[in-house]
Amino acid sequence: MKIILLKDIPKIGKKYDIKDLSDGYVRNFLLPKKLAEEATPNRIAKIEGMRAEQEKEIRAKIESFKRQAKQMAGFKLEFVLKTDGKSVFGAINGKDIKDKLKEKGISINEDQIKMEKHLKEMGEHIVKIKFSPEVEAELKIVLKSE
Repeated sequence: MKIILLKDIPKIGKKYDIKDLSDGYVRNFLLPKKLAEEATPNRIAKIEGMRAEQEKEIRAKIESFKRQAKQMAGFKLEFVLKTDGKSVFGAINGKDIKDKLKEKGISINEDQIKMEKHLKEMGEHIVKIKFSPEVEAELKIVLKSE
């Protein structure tokens, strides 16, 4: 039976994919859970239009991410931490980096910042910002003592 997926289903396909699956699986599982609908010519035409619009939105988002990554390429964020000579008081986390970037006009989510641990050591550090699976940027962070 030919169907249109209404949601992403692992090992089967993504939303709006047109698949030919067994009748029993479609009638007993996909249709009752509203994960798919029968593929009629009208629905296929409608889905093709929706898919094209969705791809256009995705391309626009990726272009926006690329612009932000390019803008971020020259950035060097500086943070000042209190020290007593040998120990550092505090650390820099994703929220601190997000707030500092927001001051510079770049808005990102905290979960896009990829750090193994909080930054506590003085000097330069490189932090990755992952906008999407295709777009990633590196950001230079400099920690100075007060």
